[in-house]
Amino acid sequence: MSAGSAKSVTKISFDDLANQIVAAGGRIGPSELHGFICGVLAAGARPDKSRWQKEAAEFLDLDGVPADLNSNVQTLVEKSLADFTDKEFSFQPLLSDSDALAERGQTLCLWCEGFLHGFGVGKYAGELLPTSSEALKDMAEIAQLDAEGMENDVEQERQLFEVQEYVRMGALNIFVECNGAPAAGGDSSSGPTLH
Repeated sequence: MSAGSAKSVTKISFDDLANQIVAAGGRIGPSELHGFICGVLAAGARPDKSRWQKEAAEFLDLDGVPADLNSNVQTLVEKSLADFTDKEFSFQPLLSDSDALAERGQTLCLWCEGFLHGFGVGKYAGELLPTSSEALKDMAEIAQLDAEGMENDVEQERQLFEVQEYVRMGALNIFVECNGAPAAGGDSSSGPTLH
């Protein structure tokens, strides 16, 4: 792994992040970590960099987060917030791009689990609209699914795509509801900041 590889790249590689987490001794995968970050942001919380480092360490069950992993966590935070506030709705959950449908399905379940945990940590204090409450309930059900039995066939591929798209739009809707609509030009400077 080269020293400055993640600095100039805005897209984080699932495999690189997985390797960094394993090397640090973490037991949580990249999808669950990304879901956690997105859940915190969707709830309206804006921790500063040191707080993100502390939250990531706790979530990954580490005493400390190594510099390369911390750098990628910060990049994921910035990219996720930018994607959430993008007028083109470019936000996508960070999932495995494995050829195995079961692995991709499992990472979607873990992403949902992370999102729910992060949303709780973000402590949204308002009353959610029924659509967002329903999306959170559905994510809780998806998080409990066992995707290991999924087989690589066209029908299951279509079903996974539909569930993934539902989760993506649900997360976007929850973000917009809790944070306000994206400003013209994608300005993400509004919203509460935790220090």
